[in-house]
Amino acid sequence: MAPRFITRVLRRSGKRHRVYLEVRPDGIAWAESGGSTGFSDCSPAKREAVLGSLTSERNWTGADTTLILPLDQYQVFQLERPEGIDESELGDALKWKLKDFLDFNPSDAVSDVFHFPEDASRGRGSLVNVVAARKSLVSGLVTLVESCGLALTAIDIAELALRNLVPRIDPDRRGAALVHMRERFGQMIVCKGETLYLSRRLDVVSEDLRDASSQESAVQSLALEMQRSLDYYESQLGQVPPSVIRLVARDNVLPLSSMLASYVAASVETLDWTPFGRDESLDSRCLVAWSASLAMSGAGDGIQRVNLYTDDLRPRREKLQAGLAMSLLVLALVVIAGAGGVARFQASGLQAENSALQQQNEQLERSVAQLTREVEARQPDPDVEAALERVTAALARRQKLLDRVENLIATETTGFSSPLSALARQVPQGLWLTHIRLDASKGAVGLVGKTQAGRLVPVYLEKLGDEPAFTGKTFGSFRLDRGEDGRWIEFQVATDADGEVSK
Repeated sequence: MAPRFITRVLRRSGKRHRVYLEVRPDGIAWAESGGSTGFSDCSPAKREAVLGSLTSERNWTGADTTLILPLDQYQVFQLERPEGIDESELGDALKWKLKDFLDFNPSDAVSDVFHFPEDASRGRGSLVNVVAARKSLVSGLVTLVESCGLALTAIDIAELALRNLVPRIDPDRRGAALVHMRERFGQMIVCKGETLYLSRRLDVVSEDLRDASSQESAVQSLALEMQRSLDYYESQLGQVPPSVIRLVARDNVLPLSSMLASYVAASVETLDWTPFGRDESLDSRCLVAWSASLAMSGAGDGIQRVNLYTDDLRPRREKLQAGLAMSLLVLALVVIAGAGGVARFQASGLQAENSALQQQNEQLERSVAQLTREVEARQPDPDVEAALERVTAALARRQKLLDRVENLIATETTGFSSPLSALARQVPQGLWLTHIRLDASKGAVGLVGKTQAGRLVPVYLEKLGDEPAFTGKTFGSFRLDRGEDGRWIEFQVATDADGEVSK
């Protein structure tokens, strides 16, 4: 309790710098809002120890922190923007359209969107860029940051972080290109003003550029990728390509800019750091984190931005209001009580049938006993033996029927309370069930309800899958509609593909 209180006090004091982190496979790049940067080499197994030491040494405890994902930890897709979906729900709504493109299930994805430039759509309608990353990977990074005493507020991506640098090297806002070379790949972005138009991965390894035997081939391959990006920017996006490409690479001794110039239509120049008040070049490993720190806090709504730090990744600190909590509790109790009443009614009917069958069975047993005594008192009569066999067979059939009824009593008594309890237990805030269909004979389930956010429906279904009562069930029918007033989203799901829930 004490460390959290101290953290809140420090954050309110305004003395903590904002921190920007890029967690890479080879280490952690960091930048502070004051302009300081650094890179700490470490393996993934030592990240927590290294970041914890940095937090302590640089007095970052409680500092608001932005995490930037490297290019190889997420994917960006261009999709048509659907109508009738709120901006806040676009990420969750569109990530399900990526199921044919992702190598993992969309339910294991965190996503967000940023707008695609209207003057580059070229008649393709209203487009958006959808960013998707594996939830398990991002969750691990979130845990790393928060376990070291930092207050995570946002998760950004590399190209939008680099985008913050471009307006400072393109004051006329006519368009500028930036190439950032890493050890295993490069990244090229083309921006006009503060708008990102193009981002491309350059599959060139820095070691090949330094090796004399492979240098020429690697330079030609890099130049070809850069020229293709400029050609796409001009032909497909309808923009005038920039005349200069700024290059940032770790190995400044290698004259890479002059080596590329003969293969690319635009001139290639090493980025000049003097206008940024730096006496020496920035360590290129820190470029993404440092560029993220250049973001302007007063940017307007039209600025492209993402935040993959979604509600699914945030700590569950929200508390239900007393009235809402009580209403949900009462609703759950009513549902459970109703289910119990139905079960008791059905059980009472079966018990009455069972009593009648027991009486008939006892009567048959008395008849059998009487016939047996009569048979024993005299010589066996074929007619009597036949009658005895018929009575015995009838007794056996009724005994089987009695056993089946007893089994039905046991089954029906608990057949509905367990799934109804599971349905009530997993209802999240902002989602209401209006109709429920349970078919014990077929094992079918159908649900109808309303929600304030479309993303709550797959979350609810995913949680139901963890309940024993719903283990192995698959919802084959799924429908999501927005109500006429636009405030609610109505949904209907069923385990059978043609299942409907009568209203």
